[in-house]
Amino acid sequence: MFYFFLGSGLLIRLLLIPIPGFKADVAFWKGWGLAVADKGILWLANSTNYNYPPGFAYILWLINKVYALFKNPYHINEYWADNNIFYLFLIKIITIAADLLVVWLIIKIAKKLEVGSWKLEEKKTSNLEPRTSNIGSLAKIFALFYFLNPAVIYDGVVWGQVDQLGLALFLLSVYLLFLGRPKLASVAFTISWLMKFQNIIFIPLFYLFIFRRFWTSQNDLGAGVKELSKSLAVTFLTFIIVILPFFLGKQMERMIWLLTVNSDWFPWYSLNAFNIWWILSGLKGMQLTDKHLVFGITSAKQFGLLVFTFTYFISTITILFSKKENLFRNFVFACTLAVFAFFHLLTQSHERYLFPVMGLIPILLISNIQSLLQQAQDPEQRRGTISNNLPNTKFQKEKNWSLAIGVGYWILLSLFFFLNMYISMGWNYPDQVITTFTKDQTLGLSFWISAIQIILFTIFFVWYLRRIVRKRLLLVSLFAGLLVSLLIAKNTNYFLKKSVSLTSMKPIGYRQDYLEPVYNKSVESARGVKFWNRLSVNYYFYDKGIGSHADSEITYHLAKKFSNFSTDYGIDTEADQSVKVYFSILGDGKELFKSGVKGRFDRPESTDVDVKGVNYLTLKITKAGESNFGAHADWLEPVLTK
Repeated sequence: MFYFFLGSGLLIRLLLIPIPGFKADVAFWKGWGLAVADKGILWLANSTNYNYPPGFAYILWLINKVYALFKNPYHINEYWADNNIFYLFLIKIITIAADLLVVWLIIKIAKKLEVGSWKLEEKKTSNLEPRTSNIGSLAKIFALFYFLNPAVIYDGVVWGQVDQLGLALFLLSVYLLFLGRPKLASVAFTISWLMKFQNIIFIPLFYLFIFRRFWTSQNDLGAGVKELSKSLAVTFLTFIIVILPFFLGKQMERMIWLLTVNSDWFPWYSLNAFNIWWILSGLKGMQLTDKHLVFGITSAKQFGLLVFTFTYFISTITILFSKKENLFRNFVFACTLAVFAFFHLLTQSHERYLFPVMGLIPILLISNIQSLLQQAQDPEQRRGTISNNLPNTKFQKEKNWSLAIGVGYWILLSLFFFLNMYISMGWNYPDQVITTFTKDQTLGLSFWISAIQIILFTIFFVWYLRRIVRKRLLLVSLFAGLLVSLLIAKNTNYFLKKSVSLTSMKPIGYRQDYLEPVYNKSVESARGVKFWNRLSVNYYFYDKGIGSHADSEITYHLAKKFSNFSTDYGIDTEADQSVKVYFSILGDGKELFKSGVKGRFDRPESTDVDVKGVNYLTLKITKAGESNFGAHADWLEPVLTK
């Protein structure tokens, strides 16, 4: 029966391969694959809009090379067609293989848990007759539920994404830890986040788990430190091998850029992830930048990072203070909480970022059942049983309830996660969905999906606090107090109605003809450390300000919270001698100030404007002549007052 359903899931996936899915993503795979196959990974990173970690480029290279064995990728009409079935097969067969690997890993990890439980029972109650639990059978059922899960199928063979690849490699690293091979586990884990960068959220938890596992297994703190050091060394070596072209090509700065670019690639409240930010944006998450102020001078992005940091701290102490018998279960709980927090609490979250939970929950359910069985097999807990060969009725009921609630929760979570992706697909490609909803009806539906997903996360989080970290609530409270203190400290001047430097706020957008605006340095500093230079106008030096370049417009969200704006301005000392520019200040598109022509050897000047009731403040620099060559211009000591 198991293989029948497994085969059915495989057949469903094969039948769905011809669906073009999210066409933009597949088009990116094609373009990037051609680039890396023809020009190499360095050219790909420097000359295209490639924004994935370097490891994924090797996958695209392989796909393109295999494609070229059978078809010509330079037949433009065929290669770039949305219904290029052969290319769809090559990209989607990877996710299918990854899904099969996840199924296998769920079962294998469950078997390891079951063996661990048996060894514990044998050790504590050696006078009992051998017996087996039903963990193995449950594991197959859960693995099939993952494989037949509509959210899992939709993400991979319908959408065309590769989230399964990152999940499979992460679970492989976990399984290798079970086998007592932390070095191999570190290799697999490093490759996982170099393939799918969302896996970086597991990095602290993974290595903390290694540290605790070897510390507790050998009852030796030094053993934990030693194994952690070895694992980190292997991780570093694996990392160097994967990014070797960047190292040899002396382009490590570009490699680091690849690993950090997505932190602000899509600066919106929500990328169709139906979470709290989707609701706070007024159901316009893809239209509202996360640099908007939400608390004093704290932006949505900054506030989300603070709340995420708090939740992630809870994940780390879950592992750090875990008992030996619950270490693995708590590790899986911590990873699940981290994924939930990543999806729900951070801005710029994609609709698919909840995906790893689909593979973590079955292991979570299995490990929780194994933990309950361990308690039932404890001689101290066996009093009052009908038979010494059976767990206490109390634990049997708790196991059944835990299983029923967990499966029900998983079903609800999967359903609404699927609906989140389905509606997101419909907004972008209406021809890829079957729907009779109007746009307004779909927006309304997105609200309810968001609300239910938030409720499901809240249920998990509250249960987590009560059951997993209940004895560490004082520590959690202290850390929460620290974060609140940091939030208040950032806003102290604002709340005390003192002056607030504009450099303490991030612009919601900018346009600049050369490089990008730089805080507290000249604009040329944007080229790298070698070009760092202080802000100065005709050798009048300033500590704070914005190094810019004509023509430019830098816009800030003031949320009508301030009444006055003052600033110095002038041409930077590093500018070309012939530079001439105008400085302008706009409030909600209306010009509030415009300077006369300013040149390279003019002294800095000051201005003071009324911004009462202004929602958006724009700083504008415009060339006064025919050329803007070398037009490095600065806003100096820009200050807002309430």
